Amino acid sequence: MTSLETTEHGTPSARWRWPSVHPEGRKFAVISGAIALVCWLIASWLGWLMLGVTIWVLAFFRDPIRSVPQGRDLIVAPADGLITMIQKVAPPRELVGPGALGPDPLVRVSIFMSVFDVHINRAPIAGTIARVVYIAGKFLNASLDKASE
Repeated sequence: MTSLETTEHGTPSARWRWPSVHPEGRKFAVISGAIALVCWLIASWLGWLMLGVTIWVLAFFRDPIRSVPQGRDLIVAPADGLITMIQKVAPPRELVGPGALGPDPLVRVSIFMSVFDVHINRAPIAGTIARVVYIAGKFLNASLDKASE
C-alpha cells in the first residue's frame, strides 16, 4: 500500500501505509475479533485460528488508495480481478426506454474477483447516474458466463 507524497524538490515519492478497511467490513472484523477473544478463553489454539479469520476479514475489506491516471479519454478498470469476458450484448430491458439506454448492443466487460482481490468497485469513467435498477441475483458460480447476466 503506498501513498503518494511530494518531496521538497517537487518530485512524487511513495510511502507505505496500512490499508484502511471499508466501513461495511469493520462490523464483521469486530464480530470475528470478539469471537476470537471468546475462543481464546476456551482454547488458545482456537483463539489463534479465529485471530487468523479476523485478519482475513480485515484483508478482504481493505480499501487501498489508488493512483488513477488523469485524462479525458481514459477508462480505468472499476474492479480488481480477472477479465473473464468482453462481448457486445443487448442492454438489460429494465434500462431501455426514454431518457435511458437505447436498444443498440453495448460492450460488457465481466470481471471475476477472487477472495484475494480488493472487493471495492469504483467508477471507471466520469458521469452522472440517471437511473438505478435493482435486479435480484442468484447464487451462481461467479466464473460462469450466465453469472454476468
